[in-house]
Amino acid sequence: MTKIIVKKEKEAKILNFYPNLYKDEVKDIIGEIKNGDIVDICNKEMMFLARGYVTENTSALVRILTTKDEKIDKNFIFNRIKIAYEKRKKLLEETNCARIFYSEADYIPGLIIDKFDKYISIQFRNSGIEVFRDDIINAIKKYVKPKGIYERSDVENRILEGVEAKTGILYGEIPEKIIMIDNGINYIVDIIDGQKTGFFLDQRDSRKFISRYIDKNTEFLDVFSSSGGFSMLALKNGAKNVVAIDKNPHALKLCYENYELNQIEDLFPNSIFSTIEGDAFSMLETLNGRNTKFDIITLDPPSLIKKKADIYKGRDFFMELCEKSFRLLKDGGILGVITCAYHISLQDLIEVTRMAASKNGKLLKVLGVNYQPEDHPWILHIPETLYLKALWVQIENR
Repeated sequence: MTKIIVKKEKEAKILNFYPNLYKDEVKDIIGEIKNGDIVDICNKEMMFLARGYVTENTSALVRILTTKDEKIDKNFIFNRIKIAYEKRKKLLEETNCARIFYSEADYIPGLIIDKFDKYISIQFRNSGIEVFRDDIINAIKKYVKPKGIYERSDVENRILEGVEAKTGILYGEIPEKIIMIDNGINYIVDIIDGQKTGFFLDQRDSRKFISRYIDKNTEFLDVFSSSGGFSMLALKNGAKNVVAIDKNPHALKLCYENYELNQIEDLFPNSIFSTIEGDAFSMLETLNGRNTKFDIITLDPPSLIKKKADIYKGRDFFMELCEKSFRLLKDGGILGVITCAYHISLQDLIEVTRMAASKNGKLLKVLGVNYQPEDHPWILHIPETLYLKALWVQIENR
C-alpha cells in the first residue's frame, strides 16, 4: 500500500481526527497514487497515523476514513452506514425523513444520504468516493431497504475535479412526488428536480423554533422560500398572511402544492397565502414601496460563499438583506437571519445584523440561536461540519 509521509508539524492534526490531509502538508509519497486509491498516512518514522482515499484534483490529497489499522472494504462501508443509520432511529420515530449519512461527520468524507419516506437521495460529492460507489449502494439496499435510490451528484466541486455530474435512478423506482412529514407538517419532496437532495432537512430546528411566535394575527414573509418550509409552518400555525419569495418558479409551484396538501384553505379559511417570483433584493424593495409590513421575516439564502476569500462579499450580501428587511418589519417584529455557508460565522451574522439595525434606528434583542439538527452532526474536531447558523432577533420598543 502506498504511504503518504506527513510533515512533522501536521501529525497532531491527523491524530486529532481532522479528515483531510492537504497537498502542502505532505513531506513525501512512497509509491504510486491515483484517484480513489486507499493509502496510509505515516510520520517520518513510518508509524501509522491514518488510512484514507486519494482525491488527486483537489487541495485535499487524502480524505481520511479511519485512524485505526483496519481494512477498507465492503464490510467497512456497510458498518459505517449501519452505525450512522442506527443513530437516526430515534429521530425516524418522529419523522419519515432524515439525513442518514453526513459525510465527514459520519466518517466517510464525500458521502451524503438522505431518506425521504421509503426512498433514498444520494450524493457522491467528490471524485475519490466514486471507488466505493457499488459497495455503498449495496449497503443501503441491504440495511436500509429502500424502494428506490436516486443519485443527485450534481454538485459544483465534482466538475472542478474533472468528474461529470451524475443524476438518475440507481435502484428500484422513484415516484415523481414523495410526501414527507416534518414537525407535523406535510411536504412534497421532489428528489429529481428539487433543490439540493430534494428538501432542506437541515432547517428542521429553525422551523420548530420560530413556530412558537406565530399566531392568527401574524404576517409572515418567507424570503428565499424554496418549496415553502417556513411558509407552510406559518400557515399551519394559523398565520393571517404569508408571502413566499423565490426566483425559482418550480419551487413556488411546490409551495402551492404543499398549501393544498396541508388543506390550509379548509383549516384556516381566513389565512392568505401568496408567492412572488423574482430576485429577493428587488422584491424586498418593491414591498417596501408598497409600505407593506410584517411581524416575522425569514432570510434563508443559498450558500453563495464557497471560499474564505468571499467572506466580505458574504457579509455585504447579508448586510443589504437585513437593511431592506428591517424597513419591512413592524415594531416588535422578528427577523431570522440564516446561513448555510461554513465560511460565514455566527459572529459575522451578529455583526451585520446589528449594523443593519443601527442604520435603521432599531434596537434588537436576541431571541435565540440555533444550528443544524441532530441528523447533521457537528463534530468539534471538524469545524467544517458546523455550517448552518440561524440568528433570531426582535425589535425592542423603548
